[in-house]
Amino acid sequence: MLVANTAHASVVGFTERFVSNSASWRNSNGAADLAWFATGGPTGGPAGGSYASSTFNLSVTTAGGFPPTVIRAQQGYGSSGGAFAGNWIADGVTGITFKFRHDLSEAVNVTGRFASANNFPGAAVVAFTPVQPNTWTTIFIDMTATSPNFVSFEGSSYAAVFSNIGNMQFGFTVPTALVGQNIDGHFDIADFAIVPAPGAMALLGVAGLASRRRR
Repeated sequence: MLVANTAHASVVGFTERFVSNSASWRNSNGAADLAWFATGGPTGGPAGGSYASSTFNLSVTTAGGFPPTVIRAQQGYGSSGGAFAGNWIADGVTGITFKFRHDLSEAVNVTGRFASANNFPGAAVVAFTPVQPNTWTTIFIDMTATSPNFVSFEGSSYAAVFSNIGNMQFGFTVPTALVGQNIDGHFDIADFAIVPAPGAMALLGVAGLASRRRR
């Protein structure tokens, strides 16, 4: 029981499947919730095909500019009830995974930023897996202290940022040929999950085994 309660209080194992709505995840500027679709998501996904989607016009992008944010999950918005917010270091978070799709004409790489509820300091990351057009692609981003996915800690440190996560933002690298173009891109997300450390996963497994033995 102690193991089960500890896991429940942690962000470890948190998932957002967008089963019945967009869970208050928001668009590029945070002005509106993402659009929600009951079907059309990853084939065979655990949510049965549901996903959330953002629309972003590339006309505001500039050569050499920061990757635009298109999807936001923020504690202040009540995204997922704030279930992802907390001390990711103490909770043993090792990474995040989700499925991503877009309809631009060229491949992109997913970017991210993670910060406190006050939105500073933050950590910027880039995923290495290119996402081809109109293709659901599984993204994994390593969130350990020595992760090669980190780009910047905005003058802060890993410890300062990940001891108090309250905001998550996701964007993309803009292909050179599409910079500044008047193009509405659609960016879809499904099956988001926080990945626990191996030790935490083992504890969850022990709790499940004990439960089966009692039954």
